[in-house]
Amino acid sequence: MSVEENKVTPCELNNKERFAYTHYWPITCKIEEIATKYNNIDNGARLTGTDYSIVGRIVQKRASSKKLTFYTILIDGIDFQVISDVGSYFDENEFYKIHDTTHLGDIIGVNGYIGKGKRGELSIFPRKMQILAPCLHDLPKSFFGIEDKDNRYSNRYLDLIVNKDVRPIFVKRSKIISFLRRFLEDKDFMEVETPVLSSMAGGAVAKPFITYLNDLKQNMYMRIAPELFLKKLVIGGFSKVFEIGKQFRNESMDISHLPEFTSCELYWAGADYNMLMTFTEDLLSQMANYVNGTTKTTWFGKEIDLQGPYPKLDVMDTLEQEIRNKLRDSNFTLPDINSKYATEEYKTLVDMLEVKISPPYTLNRLIDGLVGEFVEPLCIQPTFLINHPQIMSPLAKPHREFSGKTERFELFINKKEFCNAYTELNDPSIQKKIFEEVAKQKSAGDDEIPPSDEDFIKALEYGLPPTGGWGIGIDRLVMLLTSQDSIREVVLFSPRRNV
Repeated sequence: MSVEENKVTPCELNNKERFAYTHYWPITCKIEEIATKYNNIDNGARLTGTDYSIVGRIVQKRASSKKLTFYTILIDGIDFQVISDVGSYFDENEFYKIHDTTHLGDIIGVNGYIGKGKRGELSIFPRKMQILAPCLHDLPKSFFGIEDKDNRYSNRYLDLIVNKDVRPIFVKRSKIISFLRRFLEDKDFMEVETPVLSSMAGGAVAKPFITYLNDLKQNMYMRIAPELFLKKLVIGGFSKVFEIGKQFRNESMDISHLPEFTSCELYWAGADYNMLMTFTEDLLSQMANYVNGTTKTTWFGKEIDLQGPYPKLDVMDTLEQEIRNKLRDSNFTLPDINSKYATEEYKTLVDMLEVKISPPYTLNRLIDGLVGEFVEPLCIQPTFLINHPQIMSPLAKPHREFSGKTERFELFINKKEFCNAYTELNDPSIQKKIFEEVAKQKSAGDDEIPPSDEDFIKALEYGLPPTGGWGIGIDRLVMLLTSQDSIREVVLFSPRRNV
């Protein structure tokens, strides 16, 4: 049933008093507290000595007789029964008046005492009821729910009213973010806020949203990552900082990507990517236990165990081995990534292996496409992909042992990326050279490559201590811990396509 089919105009309502929107109705107790306190009373009991005042939405109404009406009201996601009988109501005329007026969907205030019906259902017996806000539309039938997904996401308030499986997702989302914040604060990280609008997009490879700032007469960019600002704070003397916030990338939407998403990034002076791998294992296993009571969850049909330690795969070594297996050629070696012919050679390899990659065919895109085809599918259980080549990691520090590689890891779970972390590059001369090299890909047509950030280079020249940087996507994490197969299921409000 579509929302549009349920429209009702005010003139169709049969009682003008339904528009007397009330300013205030007291709520004297949480419904969970009532349920806990009185769950064990006897069937048929009526505790007339203490009155409670609650507010809920009518989702069921049934008149047993002229003098007895049953309601189910929805309060904080919980169904609670109202048994309204004329003998308990403060005035007989008002009793008939209110029950002639109420409709499904109305938000009502109830004042009365607690008891149980004959069948043992905990209930409130009203002494007084009042419509606080009438519902001017028919609710979709709760039996069928709202089945059209685009309709659900665009009318989330109705989705929450009629689909009982939705609310717990967002309760868990809140618990996940709350746990993450406490976990970091307990480790002496300080939460900060950095700009969402900036004169330059940087910190990640992505296409930004562009807007215009009238007062400064210049383009501004919605941030694609807070990384460069957070590292400036470490330069400024904050040794442990984190930010939970929105990022914006003007890219395609699919089951695990939205143009607006939530992430957490942290920067930790004195840490490297090895420490951050242990940190990640501890965080995710403890979070899963806190949210779900177990480290195991099911996602896209696979049982996932977040208990560490997680295996580590060297990105290029694994890619080379998987292509050897594909070609059945034990002598195969990857083209030299530092060769001046590397782009052409990797494009030839991509074509030979029939891997589909969208243009422009820059070296970064070609390697990333091969890794996505041959390495990421190996990562069903939590797996660290480590030691990415420098061309794919312009902000990561060169590896202390392996030339051409960096101290970087990505955490993949069931073939999806969750975390990205580095030992941060803190040599300004190397950073400037890498920015200039990567910028060549932008001139080759890759509009996801950010421009060289001279202001960040200048900040590095003042000295960034050895630092580990780490980021995780909150929305995808919620998907994992709530076993949802679409990112739109874990975001309260998401874009709707115009049709």
